[in-house]
Parts: sequence; C-alpha cells; structure tokens
Amino acid sequence: MLKDQGFEAAVAAVFGQLAEGIPLNDVIAFLRAEGFNQIDSIRVLMHAAGLNLAEAKQAIDMSPAWQDQQEANEALRRDLWEAARAMSDIADPDLPHHGPSTGHKSG
Repeated sequence: MLKDQGFEAAVAAVFGQLAEGIPLNDVIAFLRAEGFNQIDSIRVLMHAAGLNLAEAKQAIDMSPAWQDQQEANEALRRDLWEAARAMSDIADPDLPHHGPSTGHKSG
C-alpha cells in the first residue's frame, strides 16, 4: 500500500495524479482506499496540490469518499466545542462563548 511507502511517496503519487488531470475527488478516494485517514489526506493534499489547511480540510469534508464520516465528524466537533465551553466556564464564567457554527455568543 502507498501509505506504507511514506509521506513523500504519497505526495509524489498525488502530485502525479493531479498533473495528469485526475479530479480531486478521485484523488481523495484513492488516498482513502490506500489507507490514509482524513488528517493524513489533508496533509498530503496541502503538499501535493498546494492547498492551504482550510482548503484541504474542506476538500476532504466535502468529498464523496468521506461522506460516511461527515455526521460523526460534526458530532465530534460539537462535543469538543461543548467540552471547551465547559472548561472555559470553570476557568472564567465571564468569558464569551464561541462555537463552530453559531459564532460569538455572550455568556
């Protein structure tokens, strides 16, 4: 598997696929089939496609190859925001609250 060959090999393979005109969603599906998780796929896309972190993350999040994980990812993000909010309430209940989709809310 490509994943076993290391990060540089993955970047080279993806760079080559993109240079051949293979669509980004197909490249993402290839990475998943080769055993790359979402975080590793983001890293490879950043280096091979020249995407910044937000662009690479969005490409993975919106990719049909990872749609089966979208609901679980959103639930995890909500749980992490709630945990961070609870921790900030303990540390300083007067701090403003921030959430991934709700923006700023006053405490």
